[in-house]
Amino acid sequence: MHKSTYCIDEMTKKLPSPDHELMAGVKWGRCDELFTPAYWKIQYQLHEDIFTCDYYRISDNLIEEICACLLGGFGIKSEVGVIAFESLKQQNLLVPRTPYQRILDALLSPLSNGKRKFRYRFPRQKAKYIYEFLNREDLEKIPKNSDLLLREWLLTVNGIGMKTASWVTRNWLGSQNVAILDIHIYRAGLIAGFFNAGKCLQKDYVELEKRYLEFSAALEVNAANLDALIWLQLKVANNIALNILKIKN
Repeated sequence: MHKSTYCIDEMTKKLPSPDHELMAGVKWGRCDELFTPAYWKIQYQLHEDIFTCDYYRISDNLIEEICACLLGGFGIKSEVGVIAFESLKQQNLLVPRTPYQRILDALLSPLSNGKRKFRYRFPRQKAKYIYEFLNREDLEKIPKNSDLLLREWLLTVNGIGMKTASWVTRNWLGSQNVAILDIHIYRAGLIAGFFNAGKCLQKDYVELEKRYLEFSAALEVNAANLDALIWLQLKVANNIALNILKIKN
């Protein structure tokens, strides 16, 4: 929703001074300086109307949602993962007892975004993950109403780590108790100061997630919505973020 200049001025007036600490070791910074805590507070207020639970979901079916997230992840552009998911869904391949070879053949076939054709990366690996997941005997026992229990269950699925498990959980339940920490969120945390460069996304995920949730709470914003907002902006402004980190280092 468009915000008037007057509203933006009112938002900025309510911010603490740039040198004031938002949390221990993290200053608010200026709201007109890219990727400071003050910047994210204003950006959140400007964009909060677009975020709903349905905004996150790729499908209206949890089994399909898990498959969609399995098709994304490291090394695969988000748009490509969604196109691959839609291709499998249209062919009715995201149901139990679908033969592995049919899933593989679909992922090996050229995909199209309407403008050009391209190949899906890691077709054999992802076909295996989806086949194994769809043929689990406990799909009826997925804890659908508890965010932390759902993520714990998802971590038992072959091919799903903390990031993907958190992704499904956020998408499905709009959870504020988890964070989808990828390279974009990590870089935003380094720039804003709530992460430090000595931590690793893979090894220190739980610690970094806790720190991110503390940052969101200090800003008094919805953690899931802020996660999505940071991801969207850093995905577009990736080169800017890298240049800022070079300057800071």
